[in-house]
Amino acid sequence: MRNTSIVVGIFMLILIVIVALAGPSVVNSLIFPGERPLMRGSYRPYQLDSPEHPIGTDGDGRDGLSVFVSSIGPSLQIGIIAGATATSLGVIIGFVAGYAKGRLDTLLRILIDMVLVIPTLPLLLMLAAYIERWDLYKLSLILGIFGWSFVARVIRPQVQSLRERSYVDLAVLSGENALEITFLELLPPLLPYIGYVFSLSIVGSMLAEAGLQIIGLGAGGLPTLGFMIAKGFRESVIAIGLLGQMLLPAGALIYVFLALNLINTGLDEVFNPRLQTTVEGE
Repeated sequence: MRNTSIVVGIFMLILIVIVALAGPSVVNSLIFPGERPLMRGSYRPYQLDSPEHPIGTDGDGRDGLSVFVSSIGPSLQIGIIAGATATSLGVIIGFVAGYAKGRLDTLLRILIDMVLVIPTLPLLLMLAAYIERWDLYKLSLILGIFGWSFVARVIRPQVQSLRERSYVDLAVLSGENALEITFLELLPPLLPYIGYVFSLSIVGSMLAEAGLQIIGLGAGGLPTLGFMIAKGFRESVIAIGLLGQMLLPAGALIYVFLALNLINTGLDEVFNPRLQTTVEGE
């Protein structure tokens, strides 16, 4: 059964991925042929919106539209890498904690709860003192490492619930080992749910990166949506009249959030029996 929310969300996501991949070359070739709009000092700084510069120029003398289009790709990469890291670690630890019993489950549950309540900002401040240069991969991995506990927290009870099902008992009686039970019996029913938490991790990582940029802890030389927002705050572009340089990157983050949220809603409607019953009853 086709779900409208999933279809619309996937379409929106594909659209912004196309913009991230093809947008920079299209903008440079169609609007600025033969120019270098991303090079500092190419234009007069803080020019207001005009046909030549649809959202003006920034404080470094670069075209704002080119900077915006070029920042979408790195932000998506950070979200995907950090989301994949957090989801992978969280799923592994959540499966081990959910399937295990006794002391191991107790220790992992305590570890998950401890990481959840530890404030990440002071740790990031300490890391900033030791990391000389933040790049896309370092920042993504750090965000992923700090985000695994949420995934493990939501995966663990799901695994515990499936572990008590009769077909798992039958698999044990059939001689399947722990790895076979995990990959053949427990993992397939949870794949939609893992996709759900993965999409949440992507959005959370992109928003976290934007927040770090605003407080000055992000990868300063990396053009991202968060960097563009933070730079806009520092340069007071709203007061100057360059609203697009703040609204477009913020709108792009909201757009990605809405796309993934539609996919999440659709997955929940498809795989949640209670929601299926409610929809059929209506």
